[in-house]
Amino acid sequence: MAAKTMPISVPSEKPLKVVKWKVKQGAFVSQGQILFLYSDLSGNSNELKKFKAVRAGTITSFKVKEGDIAEPGGCVADIEECRHPTVMKEMCAECGADLRTDETRNRDVAVVPMIHSVPELKVSEELAQKLGKEDAERLLKTRKLVLLVDLDQTLVHTTNDDIPPNLKGILHFFLRGPGNTGRWCHTRLRPRTQEFLESASKNYELHVCTFGARQYAHAVTELLDPEKKYFSHRILSRDECFDARTKSANLKALFPCGDNMVCIIDDREDVWRHAANLIQVRPYSFFQSTGDINAPPPLPDDKLKLLNVKNGSQIPINKQMPTLDPEPEQKEKKNNDVKEQKDAKPTEGDNGKVIVKDKTDITPDKVNDKREEDEQDNKLPETTEPRWVETPDGQIEVEDADDYLIYLDDILKRIHKHFYDLYDNMGDKQIPDLKCVIPDVKSEVLAGTSLVFSGLVPTHQRLETSRAYLVAKSLGADVTQDYTENTTHLVAVRSGTAKVNASKKMGEGRAQRLHVITPDWLWACAERWERVDERLYPLQRTGQLAAAAGALQQPAARARRAAPPHALRPLHGHAQPAALLLQRRHR
Repeated sequence: MAAKTMPISVPSEKPLKVVKWKVKQGAFVSQGQILFLYSDLSGNSNELKKFKAVRAGTITSFKVKEGDIAEPGGCVADIEECRHPTVMKEMCAECGADLRTDETRNRDVAVVPMIHSVPELKVSEELAQKLGKEDAERLLKTRKLVLLVDLDQTLVHTTNDDIPPNLKGILHFFLRGPGNTGRWCHTRLRPRTQEFLESASKNYELHVCTFGARQYAHAVTELLDPEKKYFSHRILSRDECFDARTKSANLKALFPCGDNMVCIIDDREDVWRHAANLIQVRPYSFFQSTGDINAPPPLPDDKLKLLNVKNGSQIPINKQMPTLDPEPEQKEKKNNDVKEQKDAKPTEGDNGKVIVKDKTDITPDKVNDKREEDEQDNKLPETTEPRWVETPDGQIEVEDADDYLIYLDDILKRIHKHFYDLYDNMGDKQIPDLKCVIPDVKSEVLAGTSLVFSGLVPTHQRLETSRAYLVAKSLGADVTQDYTENTTHLVAVRSGTAKVNASKKMGEGRAQRLHVITPDWLWACAERWERVDERLYPLQRTGQLAAAAGALQQPAARARRAAPPHALRPLHGHAQPAALLLQRRHR
C-alpha cells in the first residue's frame, strides 16, 4: 500500500520568513520535532520561532527555501506519513504513535513477528521481505542452512515424576508457576548431544522450536547451550506459536522469503503437517513411564488426503508415518487384543506387568487378515533391557545404548553438501529448495533395489496405500506385488510363506543375490537413511527363531528381577554398538 503524502502548511494569518531548515530532505521526523526556524513579519518581535511537526513521517520535498517568504496557508514542504514498519505492543517503534487509537486502527501496520521469543515485536511485510533477503544472503555467504530443532524426545527426555536422587546423568531444574507453585523437571540429554550440536552448527544456523512453554524452552536450552554459541536467542516456544497444534504456522513469519533453506528435525511429523523438508527422528525415550510431557493436543480428523511425493507414491497428509518405537499404550492394547483372540502364554514384563507374547502360526493356510494387520504393526525393532551399574560413590548409572545422533549428523551433512552442490551449479543467483533436496537425498538410500513384501500388507489393502510401500518408495526402492527378474529383496514377517519358500529356488541361476530379510531391515534403513547390511536382519527359520527366543528369555527375565523397582528404560535399541557402527561407516 502506497504511503499517504500530505502538505505542511503555514498556520499563521500573516506571512513568515523561513530562516533555517533544521531537517534535510528524505529525513524521518517524529511528531513534535523542530522542522525550521522562522521570523514573524508582523514586526512585533525579532525573536526566531520554532515550527514543529504535527505528525510523524518522512520529508519528501521542500517548497520554500531558506530566506523565502511563506504566505499564510501556503505549503512549505511535503511529508510522507509513517507507515509504522516496526511495532512493539501496539506502539510504533519509529514514530511512537499509539496504534490502538481509532485514527490508526484501520491502517495497514506491521503484522509479521520475526523475532522468536518476542512475538509482540512486529515488522511490516515490506521490511520483513528486506530482512529475509538479507538473512538468505548472509547464509549463502557463509554456506550455511537453517535447522529447526525440536527438544522433547529429539535431543532430550524430561519427566516430572520422582526419580532416584543418585541417578547419574540427569539434570534437574525447577519451573515456577503462578501463585508460587512450581514443579521439578528431570532431564536426560540424548547421548552425543553436545557432539551433534557442535558438528551441526558448522553447517547450520540452529533454532529451537518446541511446544514446551517459554520458561521450559529457555531452561532446557540453557542446559544444552549454556554459552549461547549454538542457539543464541533463537528460541520459539509454545507461547509464541500461532497454533497450539502445529508448528508450521510460524514458518511464514520467521522466514518471510520462504523456507527453501530451512531443514527441520522432529520426532513427530504431524505437528509439521508432514512437511517435505522434515527429517523425522527416532524418538528418544529414557524414562519408561513418561512420554512427551509437552505433546500438543491431537489434530482433528480431517478428510483423508493424499500427498504426491517422489517416485509417484502418495502419503496421507493427515496421518503420521509409522514410528519405529510404538507408544507403551499402543503396545499394551495390541497385546490385549492378541490375548483375546489367541491362546497365549503370559510372561513377566517391565515393572511387573503381564504382557502377552504373540505365538506366530507359520502355516500359510492359517494366516488371516486380522493377523496380517497385527503383524504389520507389531514387527518393529526389538527393545533392549537397561543395564544398571552402581558406581563406587553410590551413584546409579544406566548404560544408554542410543546412538541415533551419529546417523542424524551424517544425514544433515549429506543434505548440506547436496544443497550447495546444486547451488554452485545453478548460477544466476538461483537458490535450491530443501523441500526438493531432502527427498532427493533420501531417495538415494535404496536406489536400484526392488522389494517384494510377504506378510506386511493385509489382503484387503492395496499395496500402494500400505505404510511399508510408502517408506520403501521414499527411500528410492522399487516395490512390486510379486517376484520379477529385478527383485533384490524379500521383506518377510515370518518363514514358511509361499513367497519365502519360492525364494529358495530364486537363487538358482540369478546374477544377483536375493536377500531375504525381516521388516526391521526396512525400518532401520528408514531411520538411518542408509542401506543397512542385510546380514544383520536375516529371516530366521522356525527352529532357529524358537531357539533364539528361548536363549534370550531367561537372561532378560533375570535382568528385570535384578533391576530396582524404579527402573528406567532407555531408548528402544536395535542399533549396534557405536564403535562398530563408526567402523562400518568409514570403510
